[in-house]
Amino acid sequence: MAELNWRERQTQASQSLLQQGSQALREGNLDLARMALTESAIVLDMAPEDTEDVRKLRAQAFNELGVVHQRGNDVATAKTFHEQAALLCRRIIDEDGDKSFRGNSAATHLNLANLSAAAGDMDTARNALVYAQKTVDELLEENEPTINTMASAIYMTKASMHASQEEFDEADASMTRGLEISREVIDGGNKALYVQATQGCQQLSVQFFQSEQFDNALKWGRVAEELSEEAFEELGQDVVSIYIVSQINLISYNEKLFNFADAEDSFGKAIDLVGNDPRLLKRGKDFYEFCRKQSDARLAEGGLPRDEVEDGYADVLERIEEIGGLPEEVENEPTQA
Repeated sequence: MAELNWRERQTQASQSLLQQGSQALREGNLDLARMALTESAIVLDMAPEDTEDVRKLRAQAFNELGVVHQRGNDVATAKTFHEQAALLCRRIIDEDGDKSFRGNSAATHLNLANLSAAAGDMDTARNALVYAQKTVDELLEENEPTINTMASAIYMTKASMHASQEEFDEADASMTRGLEISREVIDGGNKALYVQATQGCQQLSVQFFQSEQFDNALKWGRVAEELSEEAFEELGQDVVSIYIVSQINLISYNEKLFNFADAEDSFGKAIDLVGNDPRLLKRGKDFYEFCRKQSDARLAEGGLPRDEVEDGYADVLERIEEIGGLPEEVENEPTQA
């Protein structure tokens, strides 16, 4: 009985520390989170028996310690913790037969995939992501109501990983699936997922652009624009930055494809919303200067006659003068919010 009470006290102490660490992590207090979660893991290591309950607590502690170190930009340590958590998750599911832990396992493997990719360990990243996808697909088939948000993140991560390896068809298919799931979640009332969905499409469009897959970059840039417009309508000023990023990206994509009228439309939409933003004015100035170097025939083909180019250029220069000139050079490469 004394041993049982000691085990119970250890479990309660570790749970209390886990709760404290988790709360601190949610509040962004990384020092407190690291301390509480580390103490929780130490208490669990002292447990007299390696039971399923202990393994579950240890898996949670390692996963959240991984997140703590990830946010502290210590990728190597974060990856080590997530690897340990992933092994525990598999043991809980495969050996203990606890299928209720599959959602936790999918989240842990998603974290491991992202960290491994960041560390350049693509084999581990792929294996972790395959496991995470397999798990969420099972839960989706079982109509698990809480899994959709994670499932969309997994498919969008998979799309980015495929694109980074120049597996463009697979990237396109994975993002399409991720967006389908995101739409279901958004339609169900979770409007906050607009941000994740928009940024996922922005990231993929940038990857396509950097790989000189310009038509695909434009395709996903337009999807990002549509999502960012809907997000702005639903969420207002909190998401204005992702709307502006979508428009700036579209300027670059359309410029590269000589769709000059469409590029100018994107610039106009952004200016109408935020006014004389220096970064935006710099992008507009460079766009019109690029157009001025083109032949009349190419400008006409792109839907923007030279007189309209000159009018737009004059307007941008006037706006720049109104704000007292531009600050230091700003990169014009497309980006993600």
